Amino acid sequence: MESETAVPEGPNDPEDPFGSAAPGDVIGINIQVPSAWYEFDVHPATVNRSIREAVAERVREKPELAGYQADLVRTLKKVAREARKNNVVYSGSMCEIVDSEPMVASVTVSVTEAVNETTGERAPTGLDTLMAVLEPMAPGRRPTDPWRRVSAVDLPEAGAAARTEGIEDLEIPDDDRSYRAVMMQTFVPFPGSSPKVAVISASTPQLALAEPMLQLFGLITNTFRFVHRADLETES
Repeated sequence: MESETAVPEGPNDPEDPFGSAAPGDVIGINIQVPSAWYEFDVHPATVNRSIREAVAERVREKPELAGYQADLVRTLKKVAREARKNNVVYSGSMCEIVDSEPMVASVTVSVTEAVNETTGERAPTGLDTLMAVLEPMAPGRRPTDPWRRVSAVDLPEAGAAARTEGIEDLEIPDDDRSYRAVMMQTFVPFPGSSPKVAVISASTPQLALAEPMLQLFGLITNTFRFVHRADLETES
């Protein structure tokens, strides 16, 4: 797997979720995806160029993809647009051509603050609180009907987290339509007393591959860790 660290572009970036970090606090995140996946900057000023360059590099490695280059770019741009609307700080995507059709999956990491919807005040981010608001869903009669498991997990480098996984009907942003996808979301409280939560979302429309894809998503999520300033100083 390849490792990707998402850190702020600068102290004055208004969209930086780590902008208020004090010395010693979390300043970024790190997650690893398979080397065949595409990773690209989701910043609106650079995302299109980042995607074009990533696809062009992959086509150089696999010339047989040349005929699908435009389709790959188009699919990844769509993934990036959806990611940017959800405060995403990292985006990685699988986009392979199987039987002349794109086979896609994506992993994103977003950062949000836990807020009590009734009072508007900050809410606790402990594991018990997160588990209390997540609801399981029983499987339907067909294998592709929606269902949801809820569990507590322990990430090797990030600690306790809450997770949902299953098949979900997902709304398309700025659209009345929805689509059905295999989905795993893992909610990881920031360390210390921070009100923030990292949300690792992984999805694919390949419903027939639900369990194998969920296993892959679990392996990727297990690589997640928070980055502190001291970590970068040590690496350098």
